[in-house]
This record gives sequence, structure tokens and C-alpha cells, in this order.
Amino acid sequence: MIEPNPPIYFIRHGETDWNLEGRIQGQIDIPLNDTGHQQAVAISRGLKSFLGKTKVDLFVASPLTRTRQTMGHLSREFDLPESKIEIEPAMLELAFGIWEGHYFKDLKTSQHYPKDLTERFRWRPPEGESYEEGLERVRQWIGRLDGPTVIVAHGAIGRCLIGLVSSLKPADMVKMPIPQGHFCRLQDGRIDWFDSAAHLVNNPAGGGI
Repeated sequence: MIEPNPPIYFIRHGETDWNLEGRIQGQIDIPLNDTGHQQAVAISRGLKSFLGKTKVDLFVASPLTRTRQTMGHLSREFDLPESKIEIEPAMLELAFGIWEGHYFKDLKTSQHYPKDLTERFRWRPPEGESYEEGLERVRQWIGRLDGPTVIVAHGAIGRCLIGLVSSLKPADMVKMPIPQGHFCRLQDGRIDWFDSAAHLVNNPAGGGI
């Protein structure tokens, strides 16, 4: 386990049209829809209220448009200078290879998709990468963090991040809900989810790719 002490605050990007349609985005660059922008504004305000006067050393976003747009709302709410925002390739969503653009329901019913959750952790789609590989990608990067950090990333890579710092078993990691419109505080191995009003939510709805 890597203990993020000081804490990490993880946010999944806001909704996109492909999220709404149930399509696998992976590393395809899809922008936020109107709901996604509203979610990003609400979570920015909620996180700022939650943090109060707590100092955050670094704000990190995946390079894709949907995460950068979400970070843009955080940037405006927190009045951030550019020096506080880092665009980090290690936070890119897992590559789902030939399945990107397809519907998640079709992947789930495919004979190629493992039913066993531990096998799903190791499964690599053609031209893509596995959760196991994503976990290692996060592991190699996260050790450089030395202060409170806000990370805006994606569903699958969020599972890798949360699984790594909380020592989740692979089967628990890949089935973990990663909701939009919420933020997650990771500290001392704990996973605490909060809604956009900064209320603690023990079992947030979410999931999928």
C-alpha cells in the first residue's frame, strides 16, 4: 500500500455524451456535455468548501479534453495560477484498444471479456492495456507526490489509483464504482467518497468503464 499522507483528492471527469450512451471512451478525446460541465462546476464548489483553508500543493489532470475541461472549472473556482496545474500523461485513461467507441454492454457480453474479476484485472484488449498495466503506470508516477494533491482523471485509471493507495484486491478494484459528480479523499489507506455538497457518501453509485 502507498499511503497518501498528506491526502489525495480524486475526481472523475464530468459526464460526456459517450458516458450517457454507454460507449467505451478509453483514450478517445471526447468533450464534456452540458451535464458534465454542470457536474464539474458543482464539484469544484463542493471541494473548495470542503477544503476551506487547507492548502493544496498541486492540481493534476489527464491530458484528455474531458479532464482538462473539468480541471478548468476547478481552476476558476480555486483561482489557480498555471504553475499549480500539471497535465500528466500517467493519468490518461486505460487504452481499450479495438473496443474504444463500442458499447460497454457489447463488451460485457463478448466471449472475449473475462467473467472472473481477477482475470479481468489481467485482461488486455487487443491494442489496449490491462488494469494490471495501468496500476503499474500509476505506481511509477505517484511516488513523486509530497503534498495535498487534487487529481482529475478517469474511471478505470481512478480504480488503479484508488486500488493502489488502498491495497484493494484486484477483484474488488475492477468492480469499484467510480461516480461522476463526486470526489474521493485518499489518506492513510482510507477511501472516503463525498458528493458535490461535500457530504460523506459510503456507497456512491457508479461503475462501468
